[in-house]
Amino acid sequence: MSWTLLLLLACPLMMLFCMKGMSGEHKKKDGKATEQTAAVQSQELDALKTNMTDLMEQNHKLSEELKALKASESKPATVVPIKKDQTKREAL
Repeated sequence: MSWTLLLLLACPLMMLFCMKGMSGEHKKKDGKATEQTAAVQSQELDALKTNMTDLMEQNHKLSEELKALKASESKPATVVPIKKDQTKREAL
């Protein structure tokens, strides 16, 4: 075997070892990072649930107010007719 053939075979083997070593380091780092991010995500999720509950309560209150306003608009308003004589007197 010539040295060039050995070098050509050694290159892909070295690449495999390097890639395996790099992926092992990322798994160790990712394990620690995922624990931290999981804690942060659970806190954010709790905050979002609280905000959603508040918004649902506000939505319920606003829909009740809207129903009350629609009910008050549907009632006939009391209109008092004004005679022409009364408007002239009030203008003076």
